Amino acid sequence: MTNGGVKRFAHCCAFVAAAVMVLLTACAPEEASQPRRLGVTDAAHVDDIAWSADRRLFALYSTGSKDQPDLAQFTDDGVLSPIELDANGFCPQADFFDLAPLPNGALGAVVTCDEAGERFAVRIEGRKLVRLASLGAPNRLIKWNHDMRTGWLELLTGDCMSLGLFQNGEAMAFPSYKPTDVLAWDLRAASLENANCQKPGRAGFADVDAEGKLYLLASNRAMGLSEKPDVPWQPLVFDQYSKQLRKFGPEFTEPYDLAVVPNSDSVVVSGVQDGRRGVWQVFAESGKVALLASGDFRAVCAAPDGSQIAIVRSTGSKDEVLEIGTVKGK
Repeated sequence: MTNGGVKRFAHCCAFVAAAVMVLLTACAPEEASQPRRLGVTDAAHVDDIAWSADRRLFALYSTGSKDQPDLAQFTDDGVLSPIELDANGFCPQADFFDLAPLPNGALGAVVTCDEAGERFAVRIEGRKLVRLASLGAPNRLIKWNHDMRTGWLELLTGDCMSLGLFQNGEAMAFPSYKPTDVLAWDLRAASLENANCQKPGRAGFADVDAEGKLYLLASNRAMGLSEKPDVPWQPLVFDQYSKQLRKFGPEFTEPYDLAVVPNSDSVVVSGVQDGRRGVWQVFAESGKVALLASGDFRAVCAAPDGSQIAIVRSTGSKDEVLEIGTVKGK
């Protein structure tokens, strides 16, 4: 090979290598900047987190062998500060199950107040809980629509779990819908009356946006409350006005939490995608996915303006809460 041929061959190889690198970069999931620590616990585990409208970060935390978590707030210094409930208010000895921002910017929760196990949706006002609705037992995970008369529940029947509508004080099965993609499992099948876990199929990990669209994960293979690590979960979005239900984005395994990112038509999911564990932002319109942070993350929540998310990472005997920016529309 002549000297000119060698140069042309080297140039060609360099061009091919550069093209491969560009292709690999384009295909690789995008990862945002490094997280910033918001707080750390002292020998406690954070089960759930939520930002209030004024950007205060609240948490449900557990220590030792206590079955149900307690309510706390992270201070500006990142310290987990327990909140002692008013003994004269509604449900002063509450057992907490979920935290979620309400449409008006206040903070809401699901609690039980007595041995009967009846669960209530409440609003948190300082050290007081204000009753919003009775959810029955053992239903949980209320996500309110803006009219505050309808919302979404995790319906529990024995070891079965599905999603249902909460309307005018009543829990109902998932409403009828027009799927735009073929689903192997009907979300309406697991109703309050006939959910018996005999057939695979489960929905959960839900959140609702300002327009009333419900985002959730569903699995055709999941059964009961304990799942194998390889069970896949598909993101779905349901428009309760048009009755359209459609899939978007890739499947996940081992999901822990899902939260809507305001003003973005996207959600963040903590779990495993394509063999990589982390927190992912998934865009409902395009189906594209961006990796926000790699690692073993649990609860997630989005800031009111959607610019950042808070995520919980376990570090052995302690948990830390990190903040990281979201990705613009893709």
